This record gives sequence, C-alpha cells and structure tokens, in this order.
Amino acid sequence: MQSHEVVLYTESLSKNFGALRAVDNVNLKVGAGVHSIIGPNGAGKTTLFNLLTGFLKPTTGDIFYLGKKIANLPPYEISQLGMSRSFQITSIFPDLTVYENVRIAVQSRLKASYNFLRSFKKLKGVDSKTKEILGRVGLSDAADSLAKNLSYGLQRGLDIGISLATDPKMILLDEPTSGMDKKDSQKVIQLISDISKEMPVILIEHNIDIVLSVSDLVTVLYMGRILAEGSPSEIRKSEKVQQAYLGGY
Repeated sequence: MQSHEVVLYTESLSKNFGALRAVDNVNLKVGAGVHSIIGPNGAGKTTLFNLLTGFLKPTTGDIFYLGKKIANLPPYEISQLGMSRSFQITSIFPDLTVYENVRIAVQSRLKASYNFLRSFKKLKGVDSKTKEILGRVGLSDAADSLAKNLSYGLQRGLDIGISLATDPKMILLDEPTSGMDKKDSQKVIQLISDISKEMPVILIEHNIDIVLSVSDLVTVLYMGRILAEGSPSEIRKSEKVQQAYLGGY
C-alpha cells in the first residue's frame, strides 16, 4: 500500500436478495494503490461493486467515500463525487467512434456540457483531453474507428478510457482483462499500474496471477464475507485462501 490514508470504507455492509445474503457484514478500507477483491464465483464481488457505486442499496450498513456517506446516493451523484467504474460488460456506444465515446465522457464533466447548441470544438480543452486519454489507453490510431469494430480487448481499453475521462478520484475495474489474450492483458496490467500512481484502483479480477502481480492489497471474499486480507505474498501463503480456491480457478 502506497499510503495509509483511507479514501473509501464500509461499515458492516450487507446486502440480501430474499433469503440470500450476497454481501455479509463487510468492513472494507481502501487507500492508495491497487486494492483487488477476489473470490470464487458467487462470492459477492460484483454485488459489492454495485453497492459501492450506487447501483444497489445496502440492506444494512454504510459506505463512506472521501468522508461523505454515499450508501443511498444514486450512481450519477457518486460518479460526480469522483468515483468511476468500468463494467464487466463494456458500456461503450457501439455506433459512435472511439474518439466520440471518450469525448462525450470528457464533455460530461464540463459546466457547459448541457448546452447542446454549442459546438464541442469550442469547449476549451475537450479535444486535447480526449486525445490525451486515447493515447494513455493505446487507442490513438483507432480514434476514427467505430467502437463496435474494435476487438474485444480494445473495447475493454476504451471502457477504461471512458472511466478516466470523467476526472475520477478513484476508479473501480470489474474484470478488465476478461476475454483478452496475453498481449492485451499485459497492456491493461501496465495501464492499471500507471493509473494507481495517480488514484486508488479497486480491481475485481479472476486471473489470480494478474492480481498477485499488480496489487498492493488483496481482499478475499467467500460466501459474501471477508475471508482474508493482506499483501499478495500473504494471500499466496494463506491456507484459508487455498482451501477456498480448491477448484475455484
């Protein structure tokens, strides 16, 4: 962990779906660097992400981000506070160009963004910021391509670019390397590492090798509860984690 300053934390956070408790009394603290959340299928990882970002409301417990209670805020208000998220399924606009996808996200953070009669080219800094982000995620050469024509790996990169375009103070990535080949995965791992030097990253990732290579802190969920938490080396040695993952990966 690069810093002990806590940016986001939860208090006894739980979520029930009928008789099923998908997230069970989770106390999570997130500071700088990459904080990975792992666990077998059905452990509650995506449900936890949906709670943190306002897509689900807690059954009990609370969530604090930058010192503010956010548990009952809608997703757009949480986003405006500086928490950005990429989804397990990409959330791009398939029939717009790569450039337009990122530019819309950049423009969404401007006070003038709802002046639809004003040309985006006249909005200060939109073009340069859009090009800068495309460069960061390796999509400068694909700027004029329709998003739907990108390979799946590049679509995942575009999804991360859209998240970065909203000027986040924290970014949550839900399986960003899912479906990627090794080459594209390595690019995304490097991008995550670079981003984490600027802001906290919370990562859900099924590939345990990626998690152990890029993380500062790892939280292991099992049946909705925190089973273990520690550095990658501590998690690698944990007998509890090894038992939970027998056949899990």
